[in-house]
Amino acid sequence: MKHLLVIIALLLSMALGNAQENNQNQVVMKENVDFSVWPKGEPNALAQYFTGNSYVAPMGAENGGLINVTFEPRCRNNWHIHHKSVQVLVCVAGHGWYVEEGKEPVAMSAGSVIAIPAEAKHWHGAAKDSWFQHLTYMANAEEGASHEWLEPVTDEEYDRLPASGEGEGCLGNDADLNRTDPEFTERFDKFAFGEVTEKVSDRLNDRTRFICYLATLLGCQGIDEYRTLLPAALNMGVTPVEVKEVVYQSVAYLGIGRVYPFLKATNEVFEAKGIALPLPPQGQTTMENRREAGTQAQVDCFGEGMRDYWKSGDADIRHINEWLAANCFGDYYTRTGLDLPMRELITFCFLVAQGGCEPQVKAHIAGNYNVGNDKDLLLAVVSANIPFIGYPRTLNALSCIREVEQAGK
Repeated sequence: MKHLLVIIALLLSMALGNAQENNQNQVVMKENVDFSVWPKGEPNALAQYFTGNSYVAPMGAENGGLINVTFEPRCRNNWHIHHKSVQVLVCVAGHGWYVEEGKEPVAMSAGSVIAIPAEAKHWHGAAKDSWFQHLTYMANAEEGASHEWLEPVTDEEYDRLPASGEGEGCLGNDADLNRTDPEFTERFDKFAFGEVTEKVSDRLNDRTRFICYLATLLGCQGIDEYRTLLPAALNMGVTPVEVKEVVYQSVAYLGIGRVYPFLKATNEVFEAKGIALPLPPQGQTTMENRREAGTQAQVDCFGEGMRDYWKSGDADIRHINEWLAANCFGDYYTRTGLDLPMRELITFCFLVAQGGCEPQVKAHIAGNYNVGNDKDLLLAVVSANIPFIGYPRTLNALSCIREVEQAGK
């Protein structure tokens, strides 16, 4: 199985590399499908076990190779069971779902890998508004292995799932709001999780977008939306460690008084999903070396001018500059779990979302540039966050980016 997953990972890496050469950061199929990376194939010979249209492209399957299966939007296969064998799915394009009986649905996007245990009743297929492609391979087959096709997935079952794998973040998935405010929730979801995500999809992959959502909701104190969006973030590939690192780092920019409810909410969601706590430690510094390590992180973000910043300033406030190096950067930026570019990106989100921090926003725009996050990425993040922070703070952020750009000319 490990050898198989390595082969699949290499194939996926090659495919995504080809897509990047075509100026696509990820293969996302919403309406118009480009099959230049993974072929569409022919109409599925097992169509009687599918709802909607699907296509199959064998890739050396006669010699034990892979099969690429393409699903049109809303297409899914029937409930089924693989007896005495394991099925491996690797999503290579679009958005889809894997649903196993008795378990939470799992959203799939490019790079998702699912190993389906033998005897598990399950189905998989496309999201409502997205094409979906996955590679499939049968492994660990025992003597007498077989497939058992069962009943179709009903429209009622399927329609409980949100579009594009966005998960619980869609307001339309709130039963009360969907009953009391259906017109509003429908329009909001089409904008926030349709129009907006389409606009930024060439610059933001799902994982980065959802990490930025979480940081932004911390910044603007959107605790209820954070609580409902967090399961969707996990479905979209954000790891529990990454979530905790976003929450921990936000303390330096928001203070524990504002972060404490989010930390509690995170733990509640994790425990409800069976995620064991505490998570593995990520700290890399001690109380003795944190200031030096923090200073180096400041230098990496803002240049050599920060080397001695910790001991600058008037004597009565100098300790704050030292804490900035030792605590803000030494305690948080040096941790594993998120790399430096992502840490600067979530800091940008914290500051923009809370408002009133324009001098710090501009400083961290420069910091983002220094660690490799460019203007186009920041503009995509700001655009993606409009539904959560509104237009005034969005326009303030754009003004900050414009000023930094002009100052650099």
